[in-house]
Amino acid sequence: MTLHTWLAFVAASCLTLALPGPTALIILRYASQPGRSTLPLIIAGAVLGDTFALTICNFGLGALLAASSDVLTVLKIVAALYLIGLGLSTLFARPSFRTAPTPPNSRPFAGVFLVTAFNPKGILFFCALLPQFVDAAQPVMLQLAVLQATFCALSLVAAVTWVSAGRLLRRTGDRLIRRATGLLLIGVGIAQATGRFA
Repeated sequence: MTLHTWLAFVAASCLTLALPGPTALIILRYASQPGRSTLPLIIAGAVLGDTFALTICNFGLGALLAASSDVLTVLKIVAALYLIGLGLSTLFARPSFRTAPTPPNSRPFAGVFLVTAFNPKGILFFCALLPQFVDAAQPVMLQLAVLQATFCALSLVAAVTWVSAGRLLRRTGDRLIRRATGLLLIGVGIAQATGRFA
């Protein structure tokens, strides 16, 4: 893999991570809540979710998902229902006026991890993206490892950015942010269930 190829992958990855997909929306949802104790869990969930999805692709399971429409459909429906349910709970949740930090818990981590790791279109995207930057004349697994490490490092930067955006948006009004994020999550869930979310 040449430096030019690696830089092209970095550019493609940055563009992908900058787009507000399901992971970005759920990060905004959790980051806009009171307290800072869960922020590291949110970031870890996003990075480890991407790591899991990339590992699936690197070991060939992504190709299996692409070939099995039944498995892909089940994953799509489960992910869509989760996003819709999360959006509804966000939309109708009572506003919280607590300013004290909330105790650490695993819920934000699990939510972000599940949405990121088991997004079927994300897995298929990785399976389509990675081979374009791999030179078959060189050790393939080593190149895939480099690409995975690069994307996960960029995913960390993106997660921190989305968390910061969520904290900033919270200052503009808790109720407005909850409604906007809830509606977006529901919209993404419906779009994903109907196959219209890219």
